[in-house]
Amino acid sequence: MATINANITALEEKIGRLSELKTECEAISVETNEVVGSGMSIDVIHAVDAEYTAIKTAVITLLDNTVAFFTDVKASLVEADENAAKKLD
Repeated sequence: MATINANITALEEKIGRLSELKTECEAISVETNEVVGSGMSIDVIHAVDAEYTAIKTAVITLLDNTVAFFTDVKASLVEADENAAKKLD
């Protein structure tokens, strides 16, 4: 059987850093510019605002899912380690 070498402490640190990064991203204000006028330039400004909002949402979702994934990986590794220790007893 193969051995999985994982540093749980390092994994916990990285999960913590990703959580902090998510909090930092959530604090970034992405506001729509209230530009009055007409024309292609105004349309592009509004489109860029919408894209930045969508990017922020996507990055926060990605970070949230990544934290959840690695938290589950950590729990699985800890559980597997505990189960292996019980078999040795």
